[in-house]
Amino acid sequence: MENLFEQFAGADLDRLAECIKAIRKAGLQTSKYTQAGVNQSNGNVWVWDEDWVGSVFCSIGFDLYWCHTCNECGEEYLFTDYDMMAEYIEKHDGQCEACVDVKEEA
Repeated sequence: MENLFEQFAGADLDRLAECIKAIRKAGLQTSKYTQAGVNQSNGNVWVWDEDWVGSVFCSIGFDLYWCHTCNECGEEYLFTDYDMMAEYIEKHDGQCEACVDVKEEA
């Protein structure tokens, strides 16, 4: 088992705490399959679980977003609220705006 404090230190711990608060606020639960990390490219701290419709991340500037990645094309969509993200996914039947347009044209 990896030590949490080997991966998160300093402000990264604060950003992880913000993600955990958002997870609790959204009424979600973590599990043994929940993953968290620091994006080495941009410094965002993220948390993801296979039972959620997206992931949550906190930026270096402490901006918090929920992110949905389209399974079809890989396009990412950002939301400030988990429920908004879930509604978007339900409205688009699990796809994104770009994929729905492509399928309608075909």
